[in-house]
Amino acid sequence: MFLKFILSLSFLLLSSCDDDPASSSEDLMQKLYVCDEGSDRVIILDASSDNLSQIKTIDINFADNDEFEVPHYIAIDQSSGYWFVTAKGTGFVGMFDLNTDSLINTFNLGPDSKPAFIGVDKNNKTLYVSRGAVTGGDDHLYVLNYSSGLLQDAGLLDFTSVVPYFNQVHALSIDFPTIRGTSLIAASYSQDLFALTSLENDMVTPSIYPFETEQEGAESARIKPLTVTQKDNFIFFSCHGNNLNNIPGHIQSWSLTTANQLDTLQLSFSSKPWHITPSPNSNEIFTVLKGTQGMLQEGDVYAEAGLSCLSYDENGNLTEKWRNTSSDFNMLHGIAISSDGSRAYVSSMGNGSVLVFDTSSGDLLNTIDGIGMYNQDSEQSGKTLSGLAITQ
Repeated sequence: MFLKFILSLSFLLLSSCDDDPASSSEDLMQKLYVCDEGSDRVIILDASSDNLSQIKTIDINFADNDEFEVPHYIAIDQSSGYWFVTAKGTGFVGMFDLNTDSLINTFNLGPDSKPAFIGVDKNNKTLYVSRGAVTGGDDHLYVLNYSSGLLQDAGLLDFTSVVPYFNQVHALSIDFPTIRGTSLIAASYSQDLFALTSLENDMVTPSIYPFETEQEGAESARIKPLTVTQKDNFIFFSCHGNNLNNIPGHIQSWSLTTANQLDTLQLSFSSKPWHITPSPNSNEIFTVLKGTQGMLQEGDVYAEAGLSCLSYDENGNLTEKWRNTSSDFNMLHGIAISSDGSRAYVSSMGNGSVLVFDTSSGDLLNTIDGIGMYNQDSEQSGKTLSGLAITQ
């Protein structure tokens, strides 16, 4: 009788483990989504190991014609079960089911919209979409609501009502919860201004702030803030800098509470800081260094391309923890961090590879080549991997 009880108990335990959704390999798998601009695809990789085996590819053909879609950036709303991608070439935003990776809906922002970054307000199920940094002078963000399960036009967030020359809006970040509730940060690539907006109220009114520089005059700034992220009530900007005005590439930290600049960590004129993202579980941020082609060497070598890890203290002061650069890195672009914070995944627009870094040491753990493909018959033949996103 005792033996039968033990066998029955064992069977129940095994059955309960099998029935537990959290124990299935599908639920444990971290999916890494990668934009391939060179072949109009999104590649989905298994990030449960450093080998990043391919799960599937998604062809992006929103316009349903021969135009080049140029998928550029991916954002995930895991709580709602969606992921979104911008198609910079055709002006579309696509909405996908996170479990099946099947297309749900698309929305056309217009052929001149050049959509780039997406900020996700998960509470209000709203997307804010910015334009490519060097492709025009949009002074607003496109707003789409997906609470109905489809993408619907929700107007524009226009910054010219506050500052008429706030244009080329590109850098974009949404964070929650913060001292301001759900906070949206956007920056002008050309005017050295950024907007701080609380999304808690029905009436969204941006506050505009100037970046602080040591230069004076109309042409003083041009620090070119490319990307922005938020963490622990701090704002972090990655800035290209300006060689003509003797401003190197750098990272700035600001207080979300007071909107005051706290610290600047200078990099170099050839580093070209690109995408930036925080660690999910430590006071660190990571910035991709695109590097500068031919700055120190001829050919396709990108000087000072790599990845930098910066820590910040309770006052927002920045310290570089490590930096890994190599002449083997080619036009690095996007970044995503694993849910446990141990891995950084970086895309190469230059050769179509994904690099895996150890976030504690900066060591390069693996390089997976051949993920991105060039379309040699298109104008996009010189471009491949760009934005990355990972499930948490």
